[in-house]
Amino acid sequence: VEKVMPADTFYFSILRDPVALAESSYAYYKNVAPAFRRAKGLGDFADNPYKYYDPRLRNNHYARNLMWFDFGLDHTSNFSLALVKRGVAAVRRNFKLILISEYFDQSMVLLRHALCWPLDAVVSFSLNARQQMPSGRSGWVGKAAAPAPLALTDKQRSKLREWNALDWHLYQAFNLTFWQEVERFGRSRMETKREVLTRICLRDGGRPVEASRIRDKTIRPFQSGLVKILGYELQSGLDNATPEIQYKDLLDLQQFPRAQQPPAAGGLPVRRELVEKDWDGTIIFRNQSLEQVDSK
Repeated sequence: VEKVMPADTFYFSILRDPVALAESSYAYYKNVAPAFRRAKGLGDFADNPYKYYDPRLRNNHYARNLMWFDFGLDHTSNFSLALVKRGVAAVRRNFKLILISEYFDQSMVLLRHALCWPLDAVVSFSLNARQQMPSGRSGWVGKAAAPAPLALTDKQRSKLREWNALDWHLYQAFNLTFWQEVERFGRSRMETKREVLTRICLRDGGRPVEASRIRDKTIRPFQSGLVKILGYELQSGLDNATPEIQYKDLLDLQQFPRAQQPPAAGGLPVRRELVEKDWDGTIIFRNQSLEQVDSK
């Protein structure tokens, strides 16, 4: 990344409680990570992870210190305070801001402030959240209970923190820094416009819904793993002032433009321009394509 980005690039990242991350990883990658595939459930894995975990097997990085792995650090290393201090220092050196997943709204306000963005630029709705147990878990809560393979006792949750000790200490260090940043910014200034835009943009007050009930296919969350992945339902008839821009689709179209078809018999190629605008009216994407019209 540094090879292609300017020297003054602003790097930021986000951390998550390792227990919540383990639940998510097990739910999504049960059939991908050999360590999870062999376990009867996440609790079974937490009770004796060495029984199932082999660091040499492909995709087992999902099963231990996944955040440490994502930062490019050796996630298979044995825990030590000296190692954790070096890891925390390396992350601080390379990233100007570390956000916390459990406090996403506050994180977005800090990010907006750091980058001098307007408030509307960081308003977001939760998509791809897994359906969870209605018992104080973080994130969206659905009607159905989470499947038994994800159930954990308090002791097993503690064991998962020990198993992911590098991640846990990394999370604790930056969780402390995060709240220091919040205090410096001022809790009273932690305003968001999500509630206002939820009423404007989403049906049923933004209540999470299952993918099969979402009429707009472009925002249906992909289903993977053991649990249902939830999304939201947009209001009908939204005007251009409240767009739901599909950035991935725009990037795909820009990087992999569709092959232009040769003119059909009797048809003439017409150059048509596709323009997408950002929240403030700035044109962020412009693409010209050839379409067929009947010459008659």
